[in-house]
Amino acid sequence: TADNYVYNCVTQAQAANLSRNMYSDSNFESDLMNSYAWDTAITFLQKFDNRADKTKPYSKQKSLNTSLEEKGTNKLSTQDKICNIYDMASNTYEWTTETYSSTNNHCVKRGGYYNDSTYSCTSCRNFNYSTNGSGGSSGSISFRPLLYL
Repeated sequence: TADNYVYNCVTQAQAANLSRNMYSDSNFESDLMNSYAWDTAITFLQKFDNRADKTKPYSKQKSLNTSLEEKGTNKLSTQDKICNIYDMASNTYEWTTETYSSTNNHCVKRGGYYNDSTYSCTSCRNFNYSTNGSGGSSGSISFRPLLYL
């Protein structure tokens, strides 16, 4: 949400564990975002795109940030807010449950991050190095939990 801190510098395994245990409610379960849900969210956001500048489809939206917003979402602009969903292209890459076939780089992160407005966009899919079978932590990688109702 807009007033919470970004939870970055976690490995892919830590992100998965934190996502699964983030909520304690018998009405739903949470888990780390999977790539199917990521792609479905992008499709949904493109359909309901309310940004003023629609020169690019939301799947090609690049980072609007030039530095990490440690608290909240992109406060420089609300151009990456659609249907109350923020920053799929902007603040940090996000770990997913998806895997890549490389032995040393098998964890997948999605989206873009604040320091790369050239190559990274909402639909980007990037592999990341692994440490003892888990994706390495970085200040540019966070995660987004998925809720199952």
